Amino acid sequence: MSFTIRRLGPDEGPLFRQLRLTTLRLDEINFVATLAEEEAKPASAFDEAVRDGAVFVAEANGVVLGLVGLMPKTNAKERHKGLIYSVFVMPEGRGKGVGRALMTTVLDHARSVVESVFLVAVADNRAAVSLYESVGFESYGLEPRSLLVDGAYSDDLLMWKRLK
Repeated sequence: MSFTIRRLGPDEGPLFRQLRLTTLRLDEINFVATLAEEEAKPASAFDEAVRDGAVFVAEANGVVLGLVGLMPKTNAKERHKGLIYSVFVMPEGRGKGVGRALMTTVLDHARSVVESVFLVAVADNRAAVSLYESVGFESYGLEPRSLLVDGAYSDDLLMWKRLK
């Protein structure tokens, strides 16, 4: 499968919102936010995420196969760090290198703006954890019972990668 990766432009907040809601409809259990919470956010929140950070999408024939975001920290003492978030590959893009390509792209970009990146993965999401480890992320902690969904707890694996 042939696909391209591009960074969303500053006017593509509505597309990011649509993609974010789609990811939650498909796999809400592996994200901190709920679909209802994201639906309730104002459009400006998605515009700001695209404008103030970087969101990349993988596309094939006009169809988005996956996305990933980077949000640099803004506090003076944390500006050297960035948060990788909203990593998702649509079912039709899985097993085709889309996730690795997205992570490689966002890491290449991150090197120009931060010294290290952090992310959080649901600990039992082996596909995600394996992907992150394969591009050099290391775990530095586990937050037990981090998420509570329908009476069931899941742990969060805290991961980081030094870039510089």
